Amino acid sequence: MRRIARTSMAAVIAVSGSAIAVAGAGGASAETGAGAPAVIPFTQTLRRCDFTKFAYTGGGYYGRPNAFMRIEGGDVVADIQFATGVPNTAYDVRLIQLPRSSARTCNPGDPGVWVATLFTDAAGGGAVTVRGPVDPEATGAWVSMTRPGQFTQKPEEFYTSDFVFDY
Repeated sequence: MRRIARTSMAAVIAVSGSAIAVAGAGGASAETGAGAPAVIPFTQTLRRCDFTKFAYTGGGYYGRPNAFMRIEGGDVVADIQFATGVPNTAYDVRLIQLPRSSARTCNPGDPGVWVATLFTDAAGGGAVTVRGPVDPEATGAWVSMTRPGQFTQKPEEFYTSDFVFDY
Protein backbone atom coordinates (compact mmCIF):
# COMPACT_ATOMS: atom_id res chain seq x y z
CA MET A 1 0.00 0.00 0.00
CA ARG A 2 2.77 2.43 0.87
CA ARG A 3 4.48 1.75 -2.46
CA ILE A 4 1.30 2.53 -4.41
CA ALA A 5 0.86 5.82 -2.56
CA ARG A 6 4.40 6.91 -3.42
CA THR A 7 3.95 5.98 -7.07
CA SER A 8 0.62 7.81 -7.24
CA MET A 9 2.11 10.93 -5.67
CA ALA A 10 5.00 10.87 -8.13
CA ALA A 11 2.51 10.58 -11.00
CA VAL A 12 0.51 13.55 -9.67
CA ILE A 13 3.67 15.66 -9.37
CA ALA A 14 4.80 14.69 -12.87
CA VAL A 15 1.41 15.52 -14.38
CA SER A 16 1.14 18.79 -12.43
CA GLY A 17 4.63 19.84 -13.45
CA SER A 18 3.95 19.21 -17.13
CA ALA A 19 0.64 21.07 -16.91
CA ILE A 20 2.40 24.09 -15.44
CA ALA A 21 5.11 23.93 -18.10
CA VAL A 22 2.51 23.74 -20.89
CA ALA A 23 0.45 26.57 -19.42
CA GLY A 24 3.56 28.71 -18.96
CA ALA A 25 4.78 28.06 -22.49
CA GLY A 26 1.44 28.88 -24.08
CA GLY A 27 0.78 32.08 -22.14
CA ALA A 28 4.27 33.50 -21.99
CA SER A 29 5.70 35.84 -24.54
CA ALA A 30 9.12 35.47 -26.13
CA GLU A 31 10.48 38.45 -24.21
CA THR A 32 12.52 38.11 -21.05
CA GLY A 33 13.37 40.64 -18.37
CA ALA A 34 11.24 43.63 -17.38
CA GLY A 35 7.58 43.35 -18.34
CA ALA A 36 7.74 39.60 -19.03
CA PRO A 37 5.04 37.52 -17.31
CA ALA A 38 6.20 36.25 -13.92
CA VAL A 39 5.11 33.98 -11.09
CA ILE A 40 5.33 35.96 -7.86
CA PRO A 41 5.72 34.12 -4.53
CA PHE A 42 4.45 35.60 -1.26
CA THR A 43 5.75 35.68 2.32
CA GLN A 44 4.24 36.70 5.63
CA THR A 45 5.84 40.12 5.58
CA LEU A 46 3.94 43.24 6.56
CA ARG A 47 4.97 46.12 4.27
CA ARG A 48 4.34 49.83 3.97
CA CYS A 49 2.96 51.28 0.74
CA ASP A 50 6.47 52.01 -0.55
CA PHE A 51 7.41 48.28 -0.24
CA THR A 52 9.56 48.72 2.90
CA LYS A 53 9.12 46.16 5.69
CA PHE A 54 7.68 46.77 9.13
CA ALA A 55 10.19 45.61 11.73
CA TYR A 56 9.33 43.07 14.43
CA THR A 57 6.08 41.83 12.94
CA GLY A 58 5.71 38.20 12.08
CA GLY A 59 2.94 36.11 10.67
CA GLY A 60 1.13 33.34 12.41
CA TYR A 61 -0.92 31.62 9.74
CA TYR A 62 -0.31 29.00 7.08
CA GLY A 63 -1.85 30.43 3.92
CA ARG A 64 -0.06 29.86 0.62
CA PRO A 65 -0.74 32.65 -1.89
CA ASN A 66 1.01 33.24 -5.19
CA ALA A 67 0.37 35.48 -8.17
CA PHE A 68 0.93 35.42 -11.89
CA MET A 69 1.61 38.99 -13.04
CA ARG A 70 1.76 40.36 -16.55
CA ILE A 71 1.17 43.44 -18.69
CA GLU A 72 -1.89 43.02 -20.91
CA GLY A 73 -3.18 45.73 -23.23
CA GLY A 74 -1.84 48.65 -21.19
CA ASP A 75 -2.98 47.13 -17.86
CA VAL A 76 -0.99 45.43 -15.15
CA VAL A 77 -2.77 42.19 -14.23
CA ALA A 78 -2.30 39.97 -11.17
CA ASP A 79 -4.01 36.57 -10.97
CA ILE A 80 -3.84 35.56 -7.31
CA GLN A 81 -4.36 31.98 -6.14
CA PHE A 82 -4.63 31.11 -2.46
CA ALA A 83 -4.60 27.79 -0.59
CA THR A 84 -4.91 26.72 3.06
CA GLY A 85 -6.44 29.99 4.23
CA VAL A 86 -9.17 30.43 6.80
CA PRO A 87 -12.31 28.78 5.36
CA ASN A 88 -15.21 30.99 4.23
CA THR A 89 -13.34 34.24 4.78
CA ALA A 90 -12.80 37.47 2.85
CA TYR A 91 -9.25 38.70 2.19
CA ASP A 92 -8.43 42.19 0.91
CA VAL A 93 -6.09 42.17 -2.10
CA ARG A 94 -4.26 45.28 -3.33
CA LEU A 95 -2.18 45.77 -6.45
CA ILE A 96 0.12 48.73 -5.76
CA GLN A 97 2.29 50.54 -8.33
CA LEU A 98 5.73 51.89 -7.50
CA PRO A 99 7.52 54.25 -7.02
CA ARG A 100 5.41 55.48 -4.14
CA SER A 101 6.31 57.89 -1.36
CA SER A 102 6.38 56.46 2.15
CA ALA A 103 4.05 59.29 3.15
CA ARG A 104 1.33 58.22 0.68
CA THR A 105 -1.36 55.74 1.60
CA CYS A 106 -2.38 52.74 -0.48
CA ASN A 107 -6.06 52.65 0.37
CA PRO A 108 -8.81 51.70 -2.10
CA GLY A 109 -9.32 54.57 -4.53
CA ASP A 110 -5.82 56.03 -4.14
CA PRO A 111 -3.99 56.64 -7.45
CA GLY A 112 -2.02 53.57 -8.52
CA VAL A 113 -3.87 51.20 -6.20
CA TRP A 114 -6.40 48.59 -7.35
CA VAL A 115 -8.30 46.37 -4.97
CA ALA A 116 -10.35 43.21 -5.01
CA THR A 117 -11.75 40.82 -2.43
CA LEU A 118 -10.75 37.18 -2.42
CA PHE A 119 -13.31 34.87 -0.82
CA THR A 120 -12.12 31.48 0.36
CA ASP A 121 -14.23 28.36 0.01
CA ALA A 122 -14.95 25.72 2.68
CA ALA A 123 -11.43 24.28 2.19
CA GLY A 124 -9.67 27.66 2.52
CA GLY A 125 -8.85 28.10 -1.17
CA GLY A 126 -9.70 30.93 -3.51
CA ALA A 127 -8.65 32.99 -6.51
CA VAL A 128 -9.13 36.54 -7.78
CA THR A 129 -7.81 38.75 -10.57
CA VAL A 130 -6.84 42.39 -9.99
CA ARG A 131 -6.05 44.73 -12.87
CA GLY A 132 -5.54 48.41 -13.51
CA PRO A 133 -3.99 50.74 -16.08
CA VAL A 134 -0.23 51.15 -16.01
CA ASP A 135 0.76 54.58 -14.75
CA PRO A 136 3.24 56.16 -17.23
CA GLU A 137 5.57 57.07 -14.35
CA ALA A 138 5.39 53.66 -12.63
CA THR A 139 8.32 51.27 -12.78
CA GLY A 140 6.71 48.22 -11.19
CA ALA A 141 3.97 46.82 -8.98
CA TRP A 142 3.53 44.50 -6.01
CA VAL A 143 0.63 42.72 -4.29
CA SER A 144 -0.58 42.82 -0.69
CA MET A 145 -3.15 40.40 0.73
CA THR A 146 -4.59 40.92 4.23
CA ARG A 147 -7.34 39.74 6.52
CA PRO A 148 -8.43 42.58 8.82
CA GLY A 149 -8.00 42.24 12.59
CA GLN A 150 -11.09 42.35 14.75
CA PHE A 151 -9.99 44.77 17.48
CA THR A 152 -6.81 46.25 16.00
CA GLN A 153 -5.57 48.19 13.00
CA LYS A 154 -2.88 45.58 12.36
CA PRO A 155 -4.13 42.88 9.98
CA GLU A 156 -4.88 39.52 11.57
CA GLU A 157 -3.24 37.77 8.62
CA PHE A 158 -0.99 39.28 5.95
CA TYR A 159 0.99 38.23 2.89
CA THR A 160 2.96 40.35 0.43
CA SER A 161 4.81 39.59 -2.78
CA ASP A 162 8.48 38.78 -2.32
CA PHE A 163 9.65 41.18 -5.00
CA VAL A 164 8.44 43.97 -7.26
CA PHE A 165 7.18 43.04 -10.72
CA ASP A 166 9.18 45.38 -13.00
CA TYR A 167 7.57 46.90 -16.09
